Amino acid sequence: MYITQLTIQIRRQPPSPTPKRDALQSLPGSGSVRVEIVTNTGVTGVGEAGFGRIAGAPDALAALIEHELKPLILGQDPAFVRGLHQAMLAETEYHGSQGLATFGIAALDTALWDCLGRANGIPCWQLWGGIHRRVPAYAMVGWLNYDDGEVQAICRQAVDQGFRAVKIKVGFPTLQQDIQRVEVVRRAVGDAIGIMVDANQSLTAAEAVGRGRAFESLGCVWWEEPIPADDIDGYAELARALDIPIATGENLYSAADFARFLRRDAVDIVQPDLRRVGGPTALLQIGSMAAAFRRPYASHGGGPVQLNVMACLPNALYLETGLIPPDSPLRLEEGTVQIPDGPGFSWA
Repeated sequence: MYITQLTIQIRRQPPSPTPKRDALQSLPGSGSVRVEIVTNTGVTGVGEAGFGRIAGAPDALAALIEHELKPLILGQDPAFVRGLHQAMLAETEYHGSQGLATFGIAALDTALWDCLGRANGIPCWQLWGGIHRRVPAYAMVGWLNYDDGEVQAICRQAVDQGFRAVKIKVGFPTLQQDIQRVEVVRRAVGDAIGIMVDANQSLTAAEAVGRGRAFESLGCVWWEEPIPADDIDGYAELARALDIPIATGENLYSAADFARFLRRDAVDIVQPDLRRVGGPTALLQIGSMAAAFRRPYASHGGGPVQLNVMACLPNALYLETGLIPPDSPLRLEEGTVQIPDGPGFSWA
């Protein structure tokens, strides 16, 4: 089996007039890039990389895939997906295998695994060897732009859907505002529901220690990305100073980055992003490495790719998702969701 065709589709999305906001940025949306590989046997595989902002990013990514990565893929056997992943990293090394490069690698790596699963008629988690049939999930619903009434209503909706944990954005100008936001949500969801807090890199290490102690006293589940993602010294300081688990990783770009954080005891919960690390090949590597350090894995973002990966990790802690739409294949039971049964990364 070899790849005969690779198509690239830009999916444009008009910016939202009411964008979601965290402590770092607004997220109006800007579309995605979808890739599809076709083999000589007729088996196909699909991957996609989306953007929450930067209107021109999908066009730039499509050009990078077309001119830099596509020539590496055509004519190749998708069974050598790990070798192709290494080849794409090597090809992009000259300008840096980060940013748009890993977004493109992620889309193609996903498509290759999807193709391989479909060729064998099984989910990708079966290719890798499964552990879990269900994975705990939480709802990321508490955006910073919501007022108190809005954040209470959407967190209650998440609990009504069956979630047993919700994540809210913090990083308001003052500590008291952050405390008030947690207390407002606690009154809405009750004492039995977990609350995670996420400041999106907006604080200094000293500020993050002080606010982290407040979140400890409020019983929050974890303290997520309070300081800039590359501040490994700061994260090591936070992990030493606080009892609340420190979660980070969505803005790290390689397994080597995670290795440095793990060796320094600078992270308690790893949170790799599918697009930024370069696809499921890297997610599996990071998840297994974290397991060796006895650190839990919580996804950044949801969907069937992360679920397939987490089904194979002994340290899978939480899948991140939002409210579940009526037409979603996700079904919550006791705060957990089922892993997909379809070939590749399909649901069924």
